[in-house]
Amino acid sequence: MNAPVLTRDEVGILLTAAMYAPSMGNTQPWRFEVAGPVIDVRLDEDLVLPAADPAGRAIRIGLGAAAFNLRVAAAMLGHEPTFAASPDPAEPAVVARIYLSDRSSPVTELSSLFGEISRRHTYRGPLLDQAIPLTVISALTRAAEVESAELHWLNEHTTRKLGQLLRRADDLDLHDEDRLHERGRWIGGKRQYDGIPGPALGPAPTGPAMVRDLAAGFAVPGREHAVFERQPRIAVLGTADEDERAWVQAGQALERVLLTATSSVLAASFLNQALEYPALRAQVRELVGGRSWPQMILRIGYPAQAEARTGRRQWSETVDRVSVEP
Repeated sequence: MNAPVLTRDEVGILLTAAMYAPSMGNTQPWRFEVAGPVIDVRLDEDLVLPAADPAGRAIRIGLGAAAFNLRVAAAMLGHEPTFAASPDPAEPAVVARIYLSDRSSPVTELSSLFGEISRRHTYRGPLLDQAIPLTVISALTRAAEVESAELHWLNEHTTRKLGQLLRRADDLDLHDEDRLHERGRWIGGKRQYDGIPGPALGPAPTGPAMVRDLAAGFAVPGREHAVFERQPRIAVLGTADEDERAWVQAGQALERVLLTATSSVLAASFLNQALEYPALRAQVRELVGGRSWPQMILRIGYPAQAEARTGRRQWSETVDRVSVEP
């Protein structure tokens, strides 16, 4: 069969889906090139976070999540997608490459998640004190495994230990001028297309809570306060390897977990501050058994309230090169 050439409408569907991926600080650090049946996901060096993410680990996780959304959208359009991480050593900016087969019919396993892409968003508000069914926990665990990652669910003891590490990380954040300056570039205020605007920060906790308050150190006029859940359900996403390919793979696993969670009306936010400091990350690794590398920490549950979402740029603003059918 001849390799497919995408129409402009199809490119719009694919790249719009990619744009809905989560990224650290919602910087949306991606560029795209479309050449016939091949889509390259490229790192935008202008949108990295050198203070909070000096190795580029979190940024590449976001790029992996964008690549997963591309795979889901391609499957919905009837293309069987094939994925390669860091496919060309001569082009290190190409973080992922998606190859599309000739179109036949929707690829059921992936295409079933397409409707969740636009529904998923990071939820920073309080969660209901409602247990997640074991069948759903199993589905989320399996979603990570399908993408060559592991989802470690913390118990009451390890959750308490993690809380101590998070408080230490929060304190370090507040005394790091470079991080605070960088955060101020992306957090708070009125932001329509990128970053995290004030309303999307969620309410401020009225007491101790296992939630990352990205507004810590910044005034947010009119921000509400709320009581947060006492015992959140926490999962740590880990990979067997620790390199740039593993980070991209972690991003794919992350997005598959998040979309699967969304399909069960669950919400999630991130507690990654303890992973941004090597010494604290090593301790998180010990919490989950010391065998896999922790890449993301998720707080998952049923949302107690509606919450504002972060914006996204138009897909057309992120394309470096595209070849489509007339």
